[in-house]
Amino acid sequence: MLRIILMGVLLFAALLPVERLRAAGDGEGTSEVQSGENALYVDPATRDFSQNPKLLERILAGPHGYFRFINLPFSSAICSQCDKMLANAPSLNLHGDAHIEQYAVTDLGRGLTDYDDSSTGPGIIDLLRFGVSLRLACQANQWEAQADSLFLLFLNGYRQALQNPALTAPEPAIVQTFRAGFKHDRQAYFEWIAKIMLPMPEAEQRELLQALQPYIETKLLEDPTLTRDYFRVIRAGYLKMGIGSALDLKYLLRIRGASDDPLDDIVLECKEVRDLRGISCIQVSRDLDPFRILLGQTRIAYRPFHHLGYFRFKEHNFWVHSWVDNYQEVKINKSFRNVQQLAEVVYDVGVQLGLGHVRNIASPLDLQLRREQLRLLDEHQTGIIEASRHFTKLTIAAWEAFREAWQKQSHVSGGKTSPDS
Repeated sequence: MLRIILMGVLLFAALLPVERLRAAGDGEGTSEVQSGENALYVDPATRDFSQNPKLLERILAGPHGYFRFINLPFSSAICSQCDKMLANAPSLNLHGDAHIEQYAVTDLGRGLTDYDDSSTGPGIIDLLRFGVSLRLACQANQWEAQADSLFLLFLNGYRQALQNPALTAPEPAIVQTFRAGFKHDRQAYFEWIAKIMLPMPEAEQRELLQALQPYIETKLLEDPTLTRDYFRVIRAGYLKMGIGSALDLKYLLRIRGASDDPLDDIVLECKEVRDLRGISCIQVSRDLDPFRILLGQTRIAYRPFHHLGYFRFKEHNFWVHSWVDNYQEVKINKSFRNVQQLAEVVYDVGVQLGLGHVRNIASPLDLQLRREQLRLLDEHQTGIIEASRHFTKLTIAAWEAFREAWQKQSHVSGGKTSPDS
């Protein structure tokens, strides 16, 4: 009951500034966003989808799938088109790819996951990334009339967390719904792992395990209760999942764990560190730095994954974390029965980012950093709202152009309009 009352009050309060913004006209705030060619368009001919046709299906299926695929161009466009809102913005912990479908419920907890694009930089990148995702989610569910009020609810949660670093958001009802469906069948879990772990050459596997040794040494030093046998690899293979990271090199390892019982084995995911150098307004200490990901997760996640670390393999850095048995991400067109359920998640994410953006990055000057970010939020809120509309339109237009270009390309190559046609 408390949750319903709280979210109802917040939604009502959020509606008031929306009407003020509408009365001022849709053009208010546009001076803070530069226009130009659609920087969010990606030519399908420049990507190789042959090894991952399911990725292409998800991109073609709707604007949000395409939106997930273009995170790096999206963040780069914010840097180049939002000069006024970026001026004098402090450097914060960034999730880097905050969107609705990054919200997950796991055995550890809830909240935004997937920190591949974490870095430090202006908080507006996360605010606009989530805002566009929210608008696309509303469009997919025919809740477009509520998009502005929901985005203001998100910003309100963000603002409250900056004001009160001890704030705790109510747990969304959807969390309990997901947990009710969790299973703790280790046999079935490892059968699923075997299906998604794709074969890799034995020579590459040997080289990978050798490269993993520095990571193992560090884990043993960090936790003296662990043994070298704990990290003995039972099986290794490639992993091809996700949308934004689907074309990245990823490995999946099944390791021994605490005993010889195969049902207490541990699964590690090793993901290639992505190059973010094309995003001009973020800070990356060095090329392909794995620590930006590890720090982002420990500072922003409500509950970070276990066994965080990194290693170097074939001139590339990989970051590592362990999987949990149960992991369920929100789906924009399947998970929410009504706007209220979406509102609860939106507010929760706002609080999570408001807390995580400033955590441990400016100590002992945390109060000054929070106050400065609040000042900028007050100054640019109208522009942020307008920019979220602007980038939503760009995303939809870019997706439509991508789909049209793919149809022409596939017609020339044999008349196919989708990988399975």
